[in-house]
Amino acid sequence: MALPKLSPAQRAEALQKAAAVRKERGDLMAALKAGTLPLTDLLAREDNVVGKVRVRRVLESLPGIGTATSYCPS
Repeated sequence: MALPKLSPAQRAEALQKAAAVRKERGDLMAALKAGTLPLTDLLAREDNVVGKVRVRRVLESLPGIGTATSYCPS
């Protein structure tokens, strides 16, 4: 499946939206790591920002759980 051809303006808008979503995800993971956002509140959200976060990244963002603890070979 070929990607659609985008005009430079459409491409710039898409890049801007993607950057905003990445920033929001980063802010959520930082709040989770700081303990200001409970995991239940994060999982209760039903939007694309949280829906596309990998489970391992969420686990690594929990206080007391790092990359070694969250590792699960597939």
